[in-house]
Amino acid sequence: MPIRITGGLLRGRNVASPDSMKTRPTGSRTREALFNILQGVENFRMLDLFAGSGIMGIEAVSRGAAHVVAVEMAHSQARLVYQAYKALNITDKLTLLEKNALTLDREAMCAQDGFDLIYADPPFKDMEYPDLRKFWEWLNPGGVAVFEAPSRNLPAWVKEIAEAGTVQVRRYGESSLVIYRA
Repeated sequence: MPIRITGGLLRGRNVASPDSMKTRPTGSRTREALFNILQGVENFRMLDLFAGSGIMGIEAVSRGAAHVVAVEMAHSQARLVYQAYKALNITDKLTLLEKNALTLDREAMCAQDGFDLIYADPPFKDMEYPDLRKFWEWLNPGGVAVFEAPSRNLPAWVKEIAEAGTVQVRRYGESSLVIYRA
């Protein structure tokens, strides 16, 4: 089943959906809500961790993001991300890394610039939800990190920082968005 782009210049276009049950693309309601919360991503540099189908980076480019670094470890998924960008004629806005997002090196990733938006949607059904706070250091001043987490089983570190007021947590059905602003 194709995934429809919900906003921006590419609104209404479709992206191929992965055949695998391991990849669960972020739902349209959650994507629209996120970009409404962000209120614009023009000229942003985005880091899309655990890219999966690539839809979050594509949504950002559709809404004006300048460049997306998509990180996807599974070769078949990485190929699907590249094909989606190619079909939409936006490969010039993509750097695709076939790597484990959890072992990325900050120096190599942020050598010239940090990121204005970091989005991470780890495969939390297949693994314990990782502590992603290390990526906050990769944000430019005023940047935003958004992590998609399971609503029914928020990780302890998310609950702790939410109670402290460090992040905002918004629930959208089975998924919650954990939002941190630098």
